[in-house]
Amino acid sequence: MTQTASAASAPYLRYPHLHGELIAFTAEDDVWVAPLDGGRAWRVSADNVPVNHPRISPDGTTVAWTSTRDGAPEVHIAPVDGGSTKRLTYWGSWKTQVRGWTPEGEVLALSTQGQASLRRSWARAVPLDGGPATTLPYGPVGDVARGGPGTLLLSAPMGREAAWWKRYRGGTAGKLWIDREGDGEAGEFVRLHADLDGNLEYPSWVGERVVFLSDHEGVGAVYSSLADGSDLRRHTAVDGFYARHASTDVTRVVYASRR
Repeated sequence: MTQTASAASAPYLRYPHLHGELIAFTAEDDVWVAPLDGGRAWRVSADNVPVNHPRISPDGTTVAWTSTRDGAPEVHIAPVDGGSTKRLTYWGSWKTQVRGWTPEGEVLALSTQGQASLRRSWARAVPLDGGPATTLPYGPVGDVARGGPGTLLLSAPMGREAAWWKRYRGGTAGKLWIDREGDGEAGEFVRLHADLDGNLEYPSWVGERVVFLSDHEGVGAVYSSLADGSDLRRHTAVDGFYARHASTDVTRVVYASRR
C-alpha cells in the first residue's frame, strides 16, 4: 500500500498511479512522473490547465490522462519519458474522464458524449491511433475494472467523489457490481457489498481481491475483499482525512490523502 499526501509545506499531489518503479500524478495543473523510491520528477504535460487521472499503460511506455487544454475535458496521451502529447478524443463532453487501460492496450475512458444527461456516462475504449472509440456494453457506469476473476462496475454516482459528499447515504451513492464469470458482456452482474452503508468508489483488482474506497465507517478508506464479498478488510485508518483516487498496478494500491 502506497500513499501520496499533501501537507502545508508540500505540493498538492493528486490522482496517483503506479507502474513498475514509477508513479504518475498531477500537480501544478500538469501530469508528472517520478521514481517511486524518490528522486527528480519530470513533467509529461506542460499545458498548465486542469488535468486528472493519469494512467500509465500496461507496457510502461505511455501515459493517458484527461486534459482541459482545449476547453472540454478530452483524452490525451504522451510518452512516459516525455515528448509530444496527442489528443485522442473530440467529444466535447464536460463529463469525460480517463480511468485506465483495456487489456487490448486502448485507453479506458468514461464520457457522456451523445447522451442526454450528464449522469449517463458510458465506458469507451479509445485506440491510440486516433480512430473512433468503441462503446463498451455496460450501460451508464461510474467506473469499470476488468481483470482478476471478473469485471467490476460502479454505478454512476452523484457526480462528485465521496470526499466532497462526506458520509452521503442517498440513492445516488456509488454501488459496486460484479460479473464473476469474466468480461461482463453477458450482463450477468450481481451487487457486491450491498450491506455496506456507504459511498463506494474507485474499484479495482489486485490479484483475486476486489479493492475499493468506502466511507461506511465514517471516513473514506481503502478496503478489499474476495470476489464473493467475503474476507472484507480495511487497509487504511479512519481517524483522519478521506483516502482518495485509489488505483492499482494489479499488485499494489496507491491513493492520496491529506495529512
